[in-house]
Amino acid sequence: MGKTKSWIIEYRIVLLFALAKLVIHLLTATNYGFQRDAYLYMAQAKHLDWGFFSTPPLVAFVSRIHTILWGDSLLAVRLLPAFIGVASLFMAGWLIKQLKGGVIAQVIGLSAIFLSPAFLRTSALLQPTVFNHFFWLLSAVVVFQLARKQESKQLLWFIPVLALGWLAKYSIVFYASALLAALVIGPHRKLLWSRYLLWTLAGGLLLILPNLLWQYQHNWPVISHMSELQDTQLGNIVMKDFFFAQLLMHLPAIPVWTAGLIWLIFNRKHRQFRVFAWAFALTLLLIILLKGKFYYTIAAYTILMVFGGIAWEQWTTRPRRWIAWVVLALMIGNSIYALPLSLPIYKPKRMVEWGQKQVKRGLGVMFMWEDGEVHELPQDFADMVGWDELGQKVWSFYDTLADSIKSSTLVYGEFYGCAGAMDYYRPNSSYPEVYSFNDAYMEWVPRSPELEYMIYVGYSDRIPQYYQKVELVGKVEHPHFREKGLPIWFGSHPTQKLFEDWEETWQESKGRFTRTND
Repeated sequence: MGKTKSWIIEYRIVLLFALAKLVIHLLTATNYGFQRDAYLYMAQAKHLDWGFFSTPPLVAFVSRIHTILWGDSLLAVRLLPAFIGVASLFMAGWLIKQLKGGVIAQVIGLSAIFLSPAFLRTSALLQPTVFNHFFWLLSAVVVFQLARKQESKQLLWFIPVLALGWLAKYSIVFYASALLAALVIGPHRKLLWSRYLLWTLAGGLLLILPNLLWQYQHNWPVISHMSELQDTQLGNIVMKDFFFAQLLMHLPAIPVWTAGLIWLIFNRKHRQFRVFAWAFALTLLLIILLKGKFYYTIAAYTILMVFGGIAWEQWTTRPRRWIAWVVLALMIGNSIYALPLSLPIYKPKRMVEWGQKQVKRGLGVMFMWEDGEVHELPQDFADMVGWDELGQKVWSFYDTLADSIKSSTLVYGEFYGCAGAMDYYRPNSSYPEVYSFNDAYMEWVPRSPELEYMIYVGYSDRIPQYYQKVELVGKVEHPHFREKGLPIWFGSHPTQKLFEDWEETWQESKGRFTRTND
């Protein structure tokens, strides 16, 4: 009991920040609905596998455990990313303590992470991104211990960290490659040339082998997915917007992460940690060369904020201590200004009004969607409204059907967002399964469905060709829904073309990602 009390006292500042982060996410967790990706990951959690078309398996696996323990309500599901965000914040605090950081270092460094719009938003969404941030930071922790202790055996910690990071989000390879390159070009390269490096590589490959085998058995869908992103999203990247977004996504923390970068470059006494400055620069360069999305770099800043807290504490010794408190005040002031972008504190109508003012001030990049256009709401916010309306309208219509029709009705969503939403709001297991040929749903779709009727949600202009009778039975009318006007169709007596196109689509989706023995 004495040791626990002593530990709590020692880490009281870190624990207070962790508690504050959890509370702020709890208070804003139910202001909006689920974001579209959350529906996909909850669907994956019901169909556990060693991989999915666009994502690795870890998020689905953890979500399955989490929902068993806490349920799948909006508040319960939002707890999961909040917990991961809290874990990242605590780990950053641990690093500051290991660097002998005092009150100033802890408050400045942790405030930068706590107030960052990027970290606040990702900790509010069930997506692989928040897991990615956590494992990037753990990767930095391993290098920190390697540099501090100068022991090659520290490399062994990379086995679980990078393996789990890979199983959470494949983009861990960006930071892992940057860290490796930084170690090679720096004074720590001698630590790499040992048997521990071989054991690390072998152990890591062994842990991710099931996922690699899954990728092989499914003809490497990760490559196809990245190719699609390159064609539809990554090509819209504009360099000036990329660098501007680097500043905006951690806006309040700019004085801290820049201080951390400067401290790492010029501090001779602790030059063993300069590897993190190299890793940061190489991460930016790698993502720019590969035309990655601007937010791929978010987690690379965490370690800089840790050292930024140390830097400000060392630079503002008495009688200059007041400067540190000015920096803190500036961060708090900027974070209050950016808070509507960080967390969904405004309802859509108020957010639109606030956003129009920011666009006029030249801050439209934060309202830019993957299509490269500036919209009324940030993309994540527009993706958190309207899905409940879709689910309720679909199943309310289904309930009006005669029992003889219900037993022969298939429910289909044109893309994973609408399929996932209908799946989540399905009243119970007696209602029909929801199918789609989009993303992970292609894994669960039947090749030869038996149907006489279909509820079809989507924009396809082929719908009149698929049924002898087609009726528009509803639309999603939420004014700020990203898919505003999404139609709900009811078709009866399918034509031969429906079955021909279904087979063709099956071959192009699930069939293409199923390795044969030929």
